[in-house]
Amino acid sequence: MAIRHIGLACVLLLLTACAGVESYRDPIRVTVSNIQVLESTLREQLYLVTLRIQNHNDQAISITGGSFDLEINGKDFGSGVTDQAVTVPAYADAKVEVRMVSTVFGMLRLIQSMRERTDRSLQYEISGRLSAAGTLGGLPFREEGEISLPDRSPDRSLE
Repeated sequence: MAIRHIGLACVLLLLTACAGVESYRDPIRVTVSNIQVLESTLREQLYLVTLRIQNHNDQAISITGGSFDLEINGKDFGSGVTDQAVTVPAYADAKVEVRMVSTVFGMLRLIQSMRERTDRSLQYEISGRLSAAGTLGGLPFREEGEISLPDRSPDRSLE
């Protein structure tokens, strides 16, 4: 009889704990909005990356921080973390600025992959996890996109 009461108490405790955990029906989307060089040394580069977080759910998401990895043209490029808090309203988006570090090897891989490409665009993949209030394990994300590079060829239409 005592074992039954202990089992029932455990089930009730588990249900109570799960009641405070929010679930989001649709995944968030995180895309790269801007990349700006902050500092460059011989061994590493520091960037300020602006991420756009889109909330496709009918409730706001309170983000308390996160981490991400960025690949460019299929090669590891850099990673970043943030403790910046932001609330993304329901069916809306918000921007977060994150510091990203890339080593000299990341830059060399980028240069090598650019030499292998004939078009003026870079393919990127960003993946990571955002910490959000009321979630277990945070909110994972993975997105792919393309960055178009400006054409630096001389304008021949004036000849």
